[in-house]
Amino acid sequence: MPANILPAEAVPKDATLALVQARAAALGLVLPEACLPGIVSNTDLLGHYTALLEQVALPDLCEPAGEYTP
Repeated sequence: MPANILPAEAVPKDATLALVQARAAALGLVLPEACLPGIVSNTDLLGHYTALLEQVALPDLCEPAGEYTP
């Protein structure tokens, strides 16, 4: 993980809330007050998943998938 990025669990809830509100304002979104706890919780969860993905080393030798079939 880059040195300037804190893991999601190290970021205070108030900071996450401020970030969510700033992003919403930048996009012109109105977030109902009742939805904010869930949005903050999901933002923290996604931050945790991001930290996990950043730990996976993907060498330049990996070939892209040619086709996706569910």
